[in-house]
Amino acid sequence: MGTKELEVSSLSSTRSSSSPCLSTIKWWSEDTIAVVTGANKGIGFAIVKQLAELGLTVILTSRDVSRGQQAVHSLRAQGLDVLFCQLDISDPASIDIFVSWLKEEFGGLDILVNNAAVSFNRIGENSVEHAETVIKTNFYGPKLLTEALLPLFRRSASISRILNVSSRLGLLNVSDG
Repeated sequence: MGTKELEVSSLSSTRSSSSPCLSTIKWWSEDTIAVVTGANKGIGFAIVKQLAELGLTVILTSRDVSRGQQAVHSLRAQGLDVLFCQLDISDPASIDIFVSWLKEEFGGLDILVNNAAVSFNRIGENSVEHAETVIKTNFYGPKLLTEALLPLFRRSASISRILNVSSRLGLLNVSDG
Protein backbone atom coordinates (compact mmCIF):
# COMPACT_ATOMS: atom_id res chain seq x y z
CA MET A 1 0.00 0.00 0.00
CA GLY A 2 1.37 3.45 -0.94
CA THR A 3 1.71 6.26 1.54
CA LYS A 4 -1.11 8.13 -0.15
CA GLU A 5 -3.62 5.37 0.32
CA LEU A 6 -5.75 4.60 3.30
CA GLU A 7 -6.53 1.07 4.30
CA VAL A 8 -9.96 0.72 5.76
CA SER A 9 -11.06 -2.66 6.97
CA SER A 10 -14.58 -3.84 7.43
CA LEU A 11 -15.95 -4.41 10.90
CA SER A 12 -18.46 -6.84 9.52
CA SER A 13 -18.28 -9.23 6.60
CA THR A 14 -22.02 -8.88 6.06
CA ARG A 15 -21.77 -5.55 4.26
CA SER A 16 -21.98 -5.44 0.50
CA SER A 17 -18.81 -5.50 -1.59
CA SER A 18 -19.58 -2.01 -2.89
CA SER A 19 -19.05 -0.55 0.56
CA PRO A 20 -16.02 1.77 0.78
CA CYS A 21 -15.19 0.10 4.12
CA LEU A 22 -14.27 -3.22 2.49
CA SER A 23 -11.33 -2.17 0.39
CA THR A 24 -8.26 -0.03 0.21
CA ILE A 25 -9.43 3.23 -1.28
CA LYS A 26 -8.19 6.74 -1.78
CA TRP A 27 -11.23 8.86 -0.97
CA TRP A 28 -9.55 12.26 -1.19
CA SER A 29 -7.93 14.37 -3.89
CA GLU A 30 -6.42 17.82 -4.35
CA ASP A 31 -10.02 19.03 -4.63
CA THR A 32 -10.73 17.88 -1.06
CA ILE A 33 -10.78 20.99 1.14
CA ALA A 34 -9.63 20.55 4.75
CA VAL A 35 -9.69 23.25 7.44
CA VAL A 36 -7.58 22.78 10.57
CA THR A 37 -8.05 25.21 13.46
CA GLY A 38 -5.29 26.13 15.90
CA ALA A 39 -2.75 24.74 13.47
CA ASN A 40 0.31 26.94 13.86
CA LYS A 41 1.99 24.40 16.20
CA GLY A 42 1.63 21.03 17.88
CA ILE A 43 -1.04 18.54 16.88
CA GLY A 44 -2.79 20.94 14.50
CA PHE A 45 0.47 21.65 12.65
CA ALA A 46 1.17 17.90 12.36
CA ILE A 47 -2.34 17.27 11.00
CA VAL A 48 -1.94 20.04 8.40
CA LYS A 49 1.42 18.59 7.35
CA GLN A 50 0.06 15.06 6.95
CA LEU A 51 -3.02 16.16 5.02
CA ALA A 52 -0.88 18.33 2.71
CA GLU A 53 1.52 15.41 2.17
CA LEU A 54 -1.49 13.37 1.04
CA GLY A 55 -2.32 16.06 -1.53
CA LEU A 56 -5.43 17.64 -0.02
CA THR A 57 -6.04 21.37 -0.19
CA VAL A 58 -5.37 22.39 3.41
CA ILE A 59 -6.20 25.65 5.14
CA LEU A 60 -4.14 26.26 8.27
CA THR A 61 -5.82 28.63 10.71
CA SER A 62 -4.58 30.34 13.83
CA ARG A 63 -5.67 33.35 15.82
CA ASP A 64 -2.17 34.88 15.62
CA VAL A 65 -1.48 35.99 12.03
CA SER A 66 2.31 36.07 12.42
CA ARG A 67 2.50 32.57 13.92
CA GLY A 68 0.11 31.22 11.30
CA GLN A 69 2.13 32.72 8.46
CA GLN A 70 5.37 31.36 9.96
CA ALA A 71 3.83 27.88 10.12
CA VAL A 72 2.71 28.08 6.48
CA HIS A 73 6.17 29.34 5.44
CA SER A 74 7.76 26.37 7.24
CA LEU A 75 5.49 23.90 5.43
CA ARG A 76 5.99 25.55 2.05
CA ALA A 77 9.76 25.31 2.58
CA GLN A 78 9.17 21.54 2.74
CA GLY A 79 7.41 21.65 -0.63
CA LEU A 80 3.88 21.53 0.76
CA ASP A 81 1.11 23.72 -0.62
CA VAL A 82 -0.75 25.03 2.42
CA LEU A 83 -3.00 28.10 2.69
CA PHE A 84 -3.48 30.37 5.69
CA CYS A 85 -6.44 32.30 7.04
CA GLN A 86 -6.66 33.99 10.41
CA LEU A 87 -9.34 32.56 12.68
CA ASP A 88 -10.01 33.14 16.37
CA ILE A 89 -12.68 30.60 17.28
CA SER A 90 -13.48 32.47 20.49
CA ASP A 91 -14.61 35.50 18.44
CA PRO A 92 -17.93 35.19 16.55
CA ALA A 93 -16.94 38.06 14.22
CA SER A 94 -13.74 36.19 13.28
CA ILE A 95 -15.80 33.06 12.59
CA ASP A 96 -18.13 35.06 10.32
CA ILE A 97 -15.19 36.57 8.40
CA PHE A 98 -13.57 33.14 8.01
CA VAL A 99 -16.78 31.48 6.80
CA SER A 100 -17.36 34.27 4.25
CA TRP A 101 -13.75 33.96 3.02
CA LEU A 102 -14.00 30.16 2.73
CA LYS A 103 -17.29 30.36 0.84
CA GLU A 104 -15.89 32.99 -1.56
CA GLU A 105 -12.56 31.23 -2.16
CA PHE A 106 -13.64 27.58 -2.25
CA GLY A 107 -17.43 27.40 -2.18
CA GLY A 108 -17.35 24.77 0.55
CA LEU A 109 -15.29 22.27 2.49
CA ASP A 110 -15.02 18.55 3.08
CA ILE A 111 -13.07 18.18 6.32
CA LEU A 112 -13.06 20.27 9.49
CA VAL A 113 -10.52 19.55 12.22
CA ASN A 114 -11.51 21.41 15.39
CA ASN A 115 -8.12 21.52 17.09
CA ALA A 116 -7.89 25.07 18.50
CA ALA A 117 -8.05 25.23 22.28
CA VAL A 118 -6.60 27.01 25.27
CA SER A 119 -5.49 25.87 28.70
CA PHE A 120 -4.13 27.89 31.57
CA ASN A 121 -3.80 25.03 34.08
CA ARG A 122 -1.38 22.22 34.49
CA ILE A 123 -2.93 18.77 34.49
CA GLY A 124 -2.76 18.39 38.30
CA GLU A 125 -4.19 21.83 39.09
CA ASN A 126 -7.81 22.87 39.39
CA SER A 127 -8.17 26.61 38.89
CA VAL A 128 -11.19 28.57 37.72
CA GLU A 129 -9.27 31.80 37.14
CA HIS A 130 -9.56 31.49 33.35
CA ALA A 131 -12.68 29.32 33.20
CA GLU A 132 -14.72 31.73 31.07
CA THR A 133 -11.98 31.98 28.42
CA VAL A 134 -11.48 28.20 28.41
CA ILE A 135 -15.21 27.48 28.00
CA LYS A 136 -15.64 30.20 25.37
CA THR A 137 -12.71 28.85 23.34
CA ASN A 138 -12.83 25.10 23.94
CA PHE A 139 -16.60 24.56 23.92
CA TYR A 140 -18.40 27.46 22.29
CA GLY A 141 -15.69 28.14 19.69
CA PRO A 142 -15.82 24.74 17.97
CA LYS A 143 -19.61 24.60 18.40
CA LEU A 144 -20.18 27.99 16.74
CA LEU A 145 -17.62 27.32 13.99
CA THR A 146 -19.12 23.91 13.19
CA GLU A 147 -22.64 25.36 13.10
CA ALA A 148 -21.47 28.17 10.79
CA LEU A 149 -19.67 25.76 8.45
CA LEU A 150 -22.32 23.02 8.25
CA PRO A 151 -24.13 24.67 5.30
CA LEU A 152 -20.81 24.77 3.40
CA PHE A 153 -20.02 21.06 3.76
CA ARG A 154 -20.15 19.32 0.42
CA ARG A 155 -22.55 16.42 0.64
CA SER A 156 -20.64 13.16 0.43
CA ALA A 157 -20.98 9.88 2.24
CA SER A 158 -17.28 9.14 1.88
CA ILE A 159 -15.48 12.48 2.21
CA SER A 160 -17.27 14.85 4.61
CA ARG A 161 -15.82 14.65 8.09
CA ILE A 162 -15.65 16.65 11.31
CA LEU A 163 -12.87 15.75 13.73
CA ASN A 164 -12.84 17.18 17.25
CA VAL A 165 -9.43 17.01 18.93
CA SER A 166 -9.10 16.90 22.71
CA SER A 167 -6.32 16.34 25.21
CA ARG A 168 -5.73 14.92 28.63
CA LEU A 169 -6.99 18.19 30.06
CA GLY A 170 -10.35 17.45 28.46
CA LEU A 171 -10.74 14.07 30.15
CA LEU A 172 -13.07 13.38 33.01
CA ASN A 173 -11.21 11.07 35.37
CA VAL A 174 -13.52 9.12 37.63
CA SER A 175 -11.83 6.85 40.16
CA ASP A 176 -13.30 3.84 41.89
CA GLY A 177 -13.08 5.43 45.36
